Amino acid sequence: MTTAVYPSGKQAVAVSVETGPGVPNNTIAAWVPVTKFDWNDRPTWLEDKALRGSMAVDAFGMVLGVQIGELTVEGPVYCDTTPFFVANLLGDVTTTGTATTPTGTLSSSSIVGATSVSSSVSIPASTLIQIDTGNLAEIVTTSGAPTGVGPYTIPVPALTKPHASGVAITAIQSTGPNLHAISLMNSGQGRGQGTNSCQPSTLTISQYYGPAATSGGRQFTSVVFTEISFKWNAESEFLTWTGKAIAWVSAIPATLTAPTYSTASPLPSWQGVLGLAGPASGGTLVKTVETAEYNLKRTASAKFTGQNSQNPYIIARGDVSADWKSSFIAADESPLLYMRNNTQPQYQWILSNGLSGAAALAMQVDMQAAAFTEVKPNFGKELIGFDATGKAIINPTNAGYSGGMSPIKLTFTNAIAAGTFV
Repeated sequence: MTTAVYPSGKQAVAVSVETGPGVPNNTIAAWVPVTKFDWNDRPTWLEDKALRGSMAVDAFGMVLGVQIGELTVEGPVYCDTTPFFVANLLGDVTTTGTATTPTGTLSSSSIVGATSVSSSVSIPASTLIQIDTGNLAEIVTTSGAPTGVGPYTIPVPALTKPHASGVAITAIQSTGPNLHAISLMNSGQGRGQGTNSCQPSTLTISQYYGPAATSGGRQFTSVVFTEISFKWNAESEFLTWTGKAIAWVSAIPATLTAPTYSTASPLPSWQGVLGLAGPASGGTLVKTVETAEYNLKRTASAKFTGQNSQNPYIIARGDVSADWKSSFIAADESPLLYMRNNTQPQYQWILSNGLSGAAALAMQVDMQAAAFTEVKPNFGKELIGFDATGKAIINPTNAGYSGGMSPIKLTFTNAIAAGTFV
């Protein structure tokens, strides 16, 4: 007789972006290497305790009520897959590419929904282009041959952002690298859970683990992350992340494709650079930081209604906050004085693999104003240090296309196409 067993090492985790909350996306966007994936299908039990002339204290009946799924994920940061989860928590994603030829400018302004643009240069059909820069950047593939003798009319898919006359229009490299800037979504602009919603898109997360019938896996839909933390230690660790999420209770998918993984590698922490009171270069580069962590938190709760379903009507998301910790060698009293004087300097940390083109991978953390709320001297090592704790101050500089303000912005460099993470 053969006994069925399922080794823990055979687990595999995949992610997809949903078109709407609770609409499972069975087309896997990426298989994500993780070191931990724990889940809990948590039902609410309705106990029948109506008196029946008995001294028993337990329920006379148990009825299954509403249900919710809980997820915990851990692993190294992979710059081509971790953005799925950060975008799920924050929501606003703007992608910019690497320019190639031809390069020109818009000859007239364009509006949201426009299906052509007027360009100073002719751009062939099926060319990947970027219109505009910064938060207004938009990447599309030209949908037809250019017409005119200059300016040229360039057919494009319906635009999602307005663009002023004179802004840059340029072909970009299809192989990347692309920069995906993720900050807090503050309006209905862009991709959300409804026409006028500021809720980010939800995720479908699938896990192969063995015991489940047919596919051997479990699938969670309407996944909403409530916590994501990044940690690094220059001496001994990769950049790592942990996350917590809530979702609809798991179901068994009919099929799961065989796992495939990208060639992206995790990044060693020693390659990171920190800037305080300016960018992580030049005179504001700080070489004394040893460790750090960055914590994103978002309130969320499942809303159950009388809709003849044990799943929530929606998992509603609320406010976002960001805090941080950093440990410094005490070359001077700068960390302590940032706290004592309430200076709230710019904080920028960049970790890159140092490569170029499609092989380039990086993560950048920007807090335009970082409050040092507690700084304690550490005398427990060979060298005196400062252990600093702080909060990211909400500001307009770190906001994305949706406007408003954001406490933090995270930018990932990779070869992944625009629109993948939302």
